[in-house]
Amino acid sequence: MNQKKRKQIPLFDIKISSQTKREVAEVLTSGWLTSGPKVQAFEKGVARLLRVKHVAAVSSCTVGLHLTLGAIGIQPGRFGPVKEVITTPFTFAATVEAIIQAGAKPVFADINPRTLNIDPDEVARKVSKRTIAVIPVDIAGYPANYRILNKICEAHSLLLIADAAHSIGATYHKRTIPNLCDAAVTSFYSTKNLTCGEGGMVLSRHKKLVDRVRLMARHGLTTGTFERKAKKSVLYDAVIGGYKGNMSDLHAAVGLGQLKLFKKNQETRTLLAERYISNLQPLSEFIELPIIEKGYQHGWHLFIIKLCLSKLKISREKFLALMASRGIECGVHYQPVFALSWYHKSFGLSPQHFPNAAYAGRRVVSLPLYPSLKKTEVDFVCENITDIIKKNRR
Repeated sequence: MNQKKRKQIPLFDIKISSQTKREVAEVLTSGWLTSGPKVQAFEKGVARLLRVKHVAAVSSCTVGLHLTLGAIGIQPGRFGPVKEVITTPFTFAATVEAIIQAGAKPVFADINPRTLNIDPDEVARKVSKRTIAVIPVDIAGYPANYRILNKICEAHSLLLIADAAHSIGATYHKRTIPNLCDAAVTSFYSTKNLTCGEGGMVLSRHKKLVDRVRLMARHGLTTGTFERKAKKSVLYDAVIGGYKGNMSDLHAAVGLGQLKLFKKNQETRTLLAERYISNLQPLSEFIELPIIEKGYQHGWHLFIIKLCLSKLKISREKFLALMASRGIECGVHYQPVFALSWYHKSFGLSPQHFPNAAYAGRRVVSLPLYPSLKKTEVDFVCENITDIIKKNRR
């Protein structure tokens, strides 16, 4: 490649809007930094965006999943056998952390190798008398098969809770993720399509569930500090055991500013993803590209390709190193949970029990994708992928 054309393209980049800076400045000068009016405004904004009635902002998606499981009645091993929650091994560790923290046992079902999402047939095989819920993960922003997952959950009286950390911009037959399940939990981490820097939100059509999450997130107290200040009342009660899980006004202010750009940013992400697909289609013998089935709208949090290693003379790690040497940062989403030493030892997980997740874990590569990425930079990434593939194909 011509070294004069060399660029430095990160996997992720974020641009903070001027509106976001104004929102944060308002909080800094208001004298009120923790949960307050900005959190309330942000909750209303996200509820409108996702067309869902009941939401509760929390400090992270992980906390949101934990509190949601607590809200549906999972108790840490105090009342009879430990409950089981079925989820995917092809996810970030936080999904499993939340299940463990809630006092339940994670049970893993293998994935669909084409979508990287949990395979409903595998879920059905793993249901037991102890199963209380199923947590699919919308990998990269592509919705899980909620139609079939709902049928399984209805047949066995299970709750369906979406780990929607990636899929705030996704839909299935024009329905947003919270409208496809009992509850969805999204993330506003710094790399997400809608960011607060840190934070998450529980969204549901069930008011009682969200009210309980909100209660648990403020230590089980009947009122929060801002509410007591507004009512000029200092008294409160603790009606259940709770946790510290609230979102601050500082984080909500960032989210409010970024929320105004969300739809435009999603359109840009979609156009960039389409350009990747068009540019890389000629390499379909060597690379598997993301699929989009009828009725699905991809959220495009990540653009994940899968290397066809049998057609290449190099490993995934060598491919990543070659891309980095050309100034292009790529990522791996994800190493399966059973590949992480603590989970492997704690649950006796073996790759052979999850062949699709194990195979995907060796092949996946995330390419740079963010709203400020230029079309010419996408082209540059694709040119380098093409060059590396041509030089290293079998």
